[in-house]
Amino acid sequence: MPEIDIDPTTRIEGHHGITLQVNEDGVVEEAKSKMEMFRGAEIVTLGRPPSDAPQLTGMVCGVCFLCHRLCSSKAAEDAAMNAGVFDGPPPNAVLLRDAAEGIFYLWNHAVHLFALVGPDYSDAVADTGFERLDPLEGDGYLSAMEQQRGVMKALAEFGGRAPHPVSYIPGGMATKPDHATIQSVKSRVAEVSEWLGPTEAVPEVIENVQNGEFDPSIGEGLHDIVSILVAAAQAGAADIGEGPGRYYSNGIFEQPDTGERFFKRGVYRGGSVEELTKEEIVAGIHEDTAYSWYTEDSSGAPTEAGPPEPDPDKEDAYSWGKAPRFEGQSMEVGPLARLVISDMDPFDLRANLGGGAAESNTLNRLIARAQEALLVRDQVLAWLDAIDPSQPFMADDWTDDFTGKGVGLFEPSRGTLSHYMDVENGEIERYQIITPTIWNLGPRDADGGPSILEEAVVGDQVETLENPLSVMRTIRSMDPCLACAVHVQTPDGTLELDVEPVVPEGLEGGRCDV
Repeated sequence: MPEIDIDPTTRIEGHHGITLQVNEDGVVEEAKSKMEMFRGAEIVTLGRPPSDAPQLTGMVCGVCFLCHRLCSSKAAEDAAMNAGVFDGPPPNAVLLRDAAEGIFYLWNHAVHLFALVGPDYSDAVADTGFERLDPLEGDGYLSAMEQQRGVMKALAEFGGRAPHPVSYIPGGMATKPDHATIQSVKSRVAEVSEWLGPTEAVPEVIENVQNGEFDPSIGEGLHDIVSILVAAAQAGAADIGEGPGRYYSNGIFEQPDTGERFFKRGVYRGGSVEELTKEEIVAGIHEDTAYSWYTEDSSGAPTEAGPPEPDPDKEDAYSWGKAPRFEGQSMEVGPLARLVISDMDPFDLRANLGGGAAESNTLNRLIARAQEALLVRDQVLAWLDAIDPSQPFMADDWTDDFTGKGVGLFEPSRGTLSHYMDVENGEIERYQIITPTIWNLGPRDADGGPSILEEAVVGDQVETLENPLSVMRTIRSMDPCLACAVHVQTPDGTLELDVEPVVPEGLEGGRCDV
């Protein structure tokens, strides 16, 4: 059976490869998803106060730069609440955090749809006739990249900078935006919203795109997003990338007064939704390291397992990613999971185009991302309106001085994220992170069960060795981000680096020992 190695697979930062076993007809029969750099962000947090963790883990990734800081803050807060020394962040902080993440959804979905997956359906790459999608040159591509800059500016107004904001901290928010700042952010979001176009125009835009017409007055961005979906449907994306149809979401966008979430928490399996509590979610998760370059001690329940211990010479291992499972099953995460669990299929697009609203395939992942961008866009301004600048954004009882365990559950644009923190006498004793990309692109488990990606590419066609487009479309439909999944290793385990920061003349640079 021929073997094909593709490395790297993504247009975002790399470190992911895939090994395919294909039959004589070029159809994939088996796959191994490989993450090829060591992940060790958790180790850096040990021995530090819990309020340091968000700053450190927030640097895990420059793409998902907001979600790790927020999720780490939630883990610290949960640990403090379980210790009985903290009552929780004020409602204003909850609203502002969710509004900021909603704005981030708009940024990330634009980058994904236009820069990371859109080129696969452009005229330049796939001869589709959609020249506006051509990378670096197409009018639609360039317009989307300009709009995402505006979204980033909005995030910077709340976070102090973007990427890697500084205002999201345990206890709430270190910033206190006034009416003028909130109005400025709303104006930036409104500009992006105008470019995108009204949600109710989707049927008309679909008809225009199918007829080869372009009417920017009803949404330039919407026209180009629909073009991606139409091109994907015409390319047969509904027939590739078929996953097991099991989904998991932590839920997000919480109303502080009721606890209700806009996107619900739970799993979908066996054709039905199971809404679960946080405790049920946490109890069901374990990580498997049978095919990962980690010791057995690095596996198990993330609430108990130690920080990752590398074992680079481990026999049969092929990935630096672990294999998370929920009650022993692989689970797909991301926009499609959120919308299936929340029973949302605007305009019945997945039902009509993707073979069913809950079907797991490459086309439905793209449709769900487009649907979610519109759903969140339609809510962000309301979340911003709910913020009361006269009320506190930071709790007055936050402290690092406690002993307790906490779990932060969050739902970044790419899917479920969880941070696990144990604190002993004001210092972090144990830390674990499970990222969305690990759920979707991890390796096999001890029973030989494949990850979502490893299962999804089976049956895909390798058209040519030079351009295995169907497989690449499936991989990119999951929006992988390997920075969140794996990190730096050194051959001898140590690294000494001289750095020269911009400082007043006469001060010496620092040194970083890892």
